[in-house]
Amino acid sequence: MEGWSQVALVPLKNSNNNSNSNSSSNNSSNGVLVQDPISTVTTTVFDSVQNLVWCGDTSGYVRSLSSVKTSPYSIQLYPYTKFRTNTLNQPIIQILSHREGVLSLLNDQLSIYNRRGVPRNAVNSMSFKESNGRELFKDLKTMSFNCNSFNEIVVGTELDLIKVDMNKSNLVQQFNHTGKVAMVKEAPKLLALASSTGSLELFDPTSNSSIKTFSAHNGYMSDMDIKGNYIATCGNSIRPKRYHYHQAPEYTADPLVNIFDIRTMKAVAPVAFPAGVSSVRFHPKLPNILIVTSAYGLIEFVDIFDQTNVSVYHADMSAATPPLPPAGSSAAQQQKQQQQQQQQPHLSGLEISENGDFFMFNDGFSNLHLWSITNSGTLSKNFVNFPQEIERPDIVNGPSGVLGGGSGSGDGAFIDIDADVPLSVVGMPYYKELLLSNWPNDLKFVKEKARLPEPIDPDLLSIFEKQQQQKISQTPKWIPYDSLKYGTCNIPEYYSLTSQKDTQIPKFLSEKNGGQKQRQKSIQALEDSIFQCQNDEKIPNCYSRLQIQYSKFGVKDFDFAFYNRTQEYCGLENHSDNSYINSLLQLYRFQSVFYNKVVHSLSNEWLPNDEATIETNPEGSSILNELAYLFDMMFKAKSRNVKTYNFSQVMNHDKQAAKLINLNELMNLNSHEVRELIIAFNNYLLTRLSMDFRNQFNFNFDLTELAYEIEVRGRGHSCPIYDKQMGAMFSLELITPPHNMMSKMSILVNPNTQQDQQQQQQQQQQQQQQQQPTNLANIRKNLNILTYLEYSMNQYKTIPCTQHQHFHPHTLEIRTSITKLPPVLVLNVNLTNEEFRIINSLKQWLVPDLYAVRATNNGSNRGYSFKPSMPVSGDFKKYQLLGYVCEISHQVDTSRTGGHNLVSFVKIKDEWMFFNDYLVIPIPEEEVFNLTYSWKKPVIVIYQEVDKMDKVEPFRHITHFQGNDSILYRDHFAGPIRELYQREYTLLTREKEAPQPGTLVAIDAEFVTLKPEQLEISYNGQKKLVKPKELSLARVSVLRGGREGINSNITGNNNDDNNNISGMIIDDPLFGEAFIDDYIVHKSHIYDYTTNFSGIEPNDLDIHKSSKNLVTLQTAYRKLWLLLNLGVIFVGHGLYTDFRTINLQVPEEQIRDTADFYYKSSFKRQLSLKFLAYVMLKERVQKGNHDSIEDARTALLLYKKYVELNQKSTNEFEKMLNFVYEEGNRLKYRVPEL
Repeated sequence: MEGWSQVALVPLKNSNNNSNSNSSSNNSSNGVLVQDPISTVTTTVFDSVQNLVWCGDTSGYVRSLSSVKTSPYSIQLYPYTKFRTNTLNQPIIQILSHREGVLSLLNDQLSIYNRRGVPRNAVNSMSFKESNGRELFKDLKTMSFNCNSFNEIVVGTELDLIKVDMNKSNLVQQFNHTGKVAMVKEAPKLLALASSTGSLELFDPTSNSSIKTFSAHNGYMSDMDIKGNYIATCGNSIRPKRYHYHQAPEYTADPLVNIFDIRTMKAVAPVAFPAGVSSVRFHPKLPNILIVTSAYGLIEFVDIFDQTNVSVYHADMSAATPPLPPAGSSAAQQQKQQQQQQQQPHLSGLEISENGDFFMFNDGFSNLHLWSITNSGTLSKNFVNFPQEIERPDIVNGPSGVLGGGSGSGDGAFIDIDADVPLSVVGMPYYKELLLSNWPNDLKFVKEKARLPEPIDPDLLSIFEKQQQQKISQTPKWIPYDSLKYGTCNIPEYYSLTSQKDTQIPKFLSEKNGGQKQRQKSIQALEDSIFQCQNDEKIPNCYSRLQIQYSKFGVKDFDFAFYNRTQEYCGLENHSDNSYINSLLQLYRFQSVFYNKVVHSLSNEWLPNDEATIETNPEGSSILNELAYLFDMMFKAKSRNVKTYNFSQVMNHDKQAAKLINLNELMNLNSHEVRELIIAFNNYLLTRLSMDFRNQFNFNFDLTELAYEIEVRGRGHSCPIYDKQMGAMFSLELITPPHNMMSKMSILVNPNTQQDQQQQQQQQQQQQQQQQPTNLANIRKNLNILTYLEYSMNQYKTIPCTQHQHFHPHTLEIRTSITKLPPVLVLNVNLTNEEFRIINSLKQWLVPDLYAVRATNNGSNRGYSFKPSMPVSGDFKKYQLLGYVCEISHQVDTSRTGGHNLVSFVKIKDEWMFFNDYLVIPIPEEEVFNLTYSWKKPVIVIYQEVDKMDKVEPFRHITHFQGNDSILYRDHFAGPIRELYQREYTLLTREKEAPQPGTLVAIDAEFVTLKPEQLEISYNGQKKLVKPKELSLARVSVLRGGREGINSNITGNNNDDNNNISGMIIDDPLFGEAFIDDYIVHKSHIYDYTTNFSGIEPNDLDIHKSSKNLVTLQTAYRKLWLLLNLGVIFVGHGLYTDFRTINLQVPEEQIRDTADFYYKSSFKRQLSLKFLAYVMLKERVQKGNHDSIEDARTALLLYKKYVELNQKSTNEFEKMLNFVYEEGNRLKYRVPEL
């Protein structure tokens, strides 16, 4: 970087010392001059749009200078604008160049002005305050643009880090960051924060969390710059105290520039600068070049990758002298000026232009030093590559007396062509080219001889236009390809969108025509192509990971029924956390003994509500309880999809499952890591269920418990070691036998018939005659899972004895054998990719049935052996394959992350079913046992004892609850009880109000947002919902509603199931009175309380700060679950969303949704509860925030009105509904304001 030199020295302070130094004439003659001579320049910056330089001073003035090139080797800066940003003379802390203007930061204000000085927007400390009265916009220190955004400004304060959107300046977001922020810079996708203690912190504004913190400097950080993936910092260190402990700290400039790499999150080799670094900047065009300066004027250009490539310059600071105090100055101003004169000049405020041709700095006395590169023989005139034109002031006409002639007056005056006024009295704009009036002397123009040109005949123009259009119509649209001249055309064949067959991706429900024929056609297309591929190496579509699509109507518009080809079995949604567990849960769901033990544990009540439990388990639940609720919902859902959200939330808060949490749909794991994860979860699930059974009910969960025996025996004559231990485990890890044992075990486990043995002997004789070696592939033909199972259950190995080695060398025998088999045999196939290749080469590795034969030796049990066919005699058990979880590797290179999926195959009622999240279809048995594909790997295999199958112990589903339901008749608050809280409900009484089938209850729920929605924005600005916002139950209210009777004269509106069940019997004096009104305790961060819709205020759900009595989520959920299983009928408005978020599967015959009753399909618009109450009930509800008791009572009254209208006549309700929609069209479906 040779050839740099100083091209301009601009004093930014008035040095005139006469009494009239503040006059306008002096200001105009000296450029941009500070009216207060004591003020000094605090910050400078190059403009990123126009050729301007901006600077701010301690008096709150912002001014700009424009560049004018006076010669090929020099440049001058002239004043352009100057304006004041506040009335309190606060100093300008920082200036940023914006495409719409310039941003200035003060102690308590952030403002934006356009480049002419006109204010556009401002945010100050009075605009925002917290609930405790603390001002957010106070003690501002630094600012920067947010990552990849020009409208979002990140501001660092003394205590917080906040974000301001200049387009929506009334909204301020506080980041989850505490501590003083001395400096902030934007980096790719991150923010670099410099603290007052010299540390560097990388902060992610998207996740609102700190990523990495570096200890950059011992004292404080003086400057920082970012280019690409590198961060350069410089700072000061604290000198050791030489005199006494209370001595004020002294700082010295560090002789190193620290460099950090964002990609590796590590520090790289620093840049040495012995003079002490005060400022540092990256070159904008050469990112490997670093500009380093010292406070005494030393400037160095250094290559960070080759630090021997250095260019050194020294700035002339001798001319930097403070101005003399003006006449008439006060004593304080003169004293301050004398202190400035005693100071030495120091280089500060290093800035480099956007195109890299200029850099500037301040010398401490408000003198601006401008440097540029001049080794090319000329000097650049621009600070940016493509500058916009600077707006100049308009020329204003002079007074009428000057323009004279009586031709006008004021601003509208003009000079007549015959007036005797010289044209030179009119000011001229700045110009560089020759003017039109600069004619040669020999040319003379006389007014009388001047004529206007003749106009063109319109007929000629019309003829010309017709000729042009005719030429265009005769020109071909494209030139045909000449194959004889250019050869064969190397382009793909034409692909027609209209000629291809129907797509297999279903449309949204709102986009379908509703024809049954079209639906059957799409179903047949899916069934025909689900296992068919054009390429054998391509994985069939059914094994791919599914993605839920969202339309403007939400998830309700997605056609889940398209993916379910059954009427009894549900699918599981995959947009919740830890969705990889879906396949394993489906497998355990269809094991009858497992299902019955888990689900019927809900007959007993376990509702912990102490504060110690809630701190670690805010839901007040357990894995056992949530799995039982989930299994029951999966049964009641039939073929509808179910969410695993509640189960996943309890799992997320369990410390034992910390390593099992996966939030990104396995995208960060490779094939082997996916298998290890699901196996680890399987072990965790079985172990946790056993612990929960013991802790909650003092019951041992031995359904999958394998009893094993470890025997250690010394083989030496003088070795007395003998030990025998017993234990249990819940699953067995399969191990691949060694190659030297495969042939032997294959013959023992899979004996051939006598004919096969004779054929094998003949083949062996032929091989011996031909002297050919035995082929391992022939041996592996008989290998299957029984070979692996028997080897894994009967382990034998020898190790050297270390205790008696001094006598003579000998070994110890360690024998491990399984002594008892459970009714459910869970096998973890945790093999390597190389070991799975052996399984892929086998003819049939999985067997549908196996026989476990107890092996005996001299009357003692020696474990089990396994046979594929029934033994003739002996003690044996028959096991049948229930199903298995399979990992699908969509990546050819299995070591690559992403693209892997987990599915399950389950045998249900002698039919094999395939589960891939919410895809549920029957599957041929050949496909189940075909493991020859390299992308298909069984991970967890479950065999069940035939005697324990559903033929002996069938599924015992909960249809009518008979157990502990006392929670419906008492309060069960979490944490401290607020005695002063006024209850708005009356508890049920078991004697008179016990819920029965047909009991009507009105329900409404309110929710808070835990996580925002995830959007995908295309290049054209179109938004697509990728993942909806995550809601959590905050309040639920249930009201008494009488009973429902049968009236055949009443017909439903849009629900055929309700045609004959529409009568109401009201015999309860507490009709419409709430008996449940629960606020749910929350410990996790709440993104949005949605107070306007939920009525939930901040701190309402905090167990320590709330003024309400709170309950755990399981307490509220169990109440609703009990009401569901007791057969009550739920009345509400928009119950689909409520029940879906609560994760409650309610049969349609137990739902009375007024949103469906008061809906007319021809209008394609559902009516709000507020509007229906206004038209039907003549009531105004939801005047302020929503209240769940009020909403539930309104829905109950609407249902009562619906019943009354249907009892009058068949068409009465239809007429009323037409009137409601007519009123809606007239009022635009809004309740008029009072």
